[in-house]
Amino acid sequence: MFVSTVVARFALLTALLAAPLSAGAALTLTEAERLALERAPGLERARATVAASTERVVYEGRLPDPQLTTGFVNVPTDSYNLRQDDMTMTMVGVRQSFPPGDTLNLRSQRAEKELTREEARLEAERRNLLRQVRQTWLEIYYLNHSLRLLEETRRLQRKQLEAAEGRYRAAADMQQALIRARQALARVNEREPMLKAQITRARAQLGRWIGEAATLPLPAELPALPVPAPDFDTARHPELLAAEAMHNAARLEVNMARQEYKPGWMLDLQYGFRRPMPDGTERPDMVTAMVTLDLPLFRSKRQDRRLAEKQALESGARLDAEDKRRELVAMYQSMRAEYEALVARAKIFEEQLLPAIRREAQVTVAGFARDQTEYRDAQMKALEAEQEYTRVRVDLAKTQAELLYLTGE
Repeated sequence: MFVSTVVARFALLTALLAAPLSAGAALTLTEAERLALERAPGLERARATVAASTERVVYEGRLPDPQLTTGFVNVPTDSYNLRQDDMTMTMVGVRQSFPPGDTLNLRSQRAEKELTREEARLEAERRNLLRQVRQTWLEIYYLNHSLRLLEETRRLQRKQLEAAEGRYRAAADMQQALIRARQALARVNEREPMLKAQITRARAQLGRWIGEAATLPLPAELPALPVPAPDFDTARHPELLAAEAMHNAARLEVNMARQEYKPGWMLDLQYGFRRPMPDGTERPDMVTAMVTLDLPLFRSKRQDRRLAEKQALESGARLDAEDKRRELVAMYQSMRAEYEALVARAKIFEEQLLPAIRREAQVTVAGFARDQTEYRDAQMKALEAEQEYTRVRVDLAKTQAELLYLTGE
């Protein structure tokens, strides 16, 4: 009979902890992820940057726009009369500049590398957004679970206090036991404001990505995230792809700096309209064609310095890519070790610790308890184990989120 009572109490406790916070719709983790991918401003900004880079690829390799030139040539300064001298002409021309060497092709390639970088950053932003939403949602889940466990703990501590007061009045226990019971209840009450503040703060952070939906209650069950891949290829991670794209763009910048040792040039085509002579005789119009060349003579003060600058930046970009690769490898190794440790801890809780604690409570009620105090102590121990087990499960899910950010889904 007593054992049945314990089983019933544990069933009641499980139902209490599994009860949703309200009867309304629950904010599942999947729904939070969907809303974040649709509404998060940071992801929209990254998409806009990709769109801008796509447009840049189109125009970056084009020649500069031609220039229209017009004016008067050979105007006499004594009268400024356009008809006085037969050399005076009205000129209309077109001017087109051509960058040195293979600069246009290199600019186009650089724009493509920058587009690759922004696309990789968009994917990294998407993964990071999912990681942050999952981490925050899981923390809210844990805090809500802790708050419900706190309510059950408060109920047991009140009963402990009532029992201590009864024993003290009956001179069956010392005053210190009563004081300890009051302190234990005060400790429970003291934790509640901070838990509620942490829930509010976490929901506010979640609202940054999904808006008002962050105020909805969470479901009772902890969701199952996809199982992370057993290995990790850093070359496929978007952060490393972005770093390598930056390095490739920097290498193209070096090649573009080398093109500046070659002369750029400009073509001018002009047509001069001449007025008839005073006696009415027509004068022939004039055509002018000119080519203007850059003269990179002072290379030590300009081209050499610019090339050295771009080479230094290329070296820095290469080191950044290597540093990012090592960072990702270290992150994966640490997260993988933590993931495996949490899997082992969860298994120990499920197969050994929780069954042993429940068995201890059953044995306590079955005849070895001197009074209800030991029974309530056993219940408190079960609550603490439940709290720790929930922490392990949530931490395991958080670690899965970190690994999914690294390996992809």
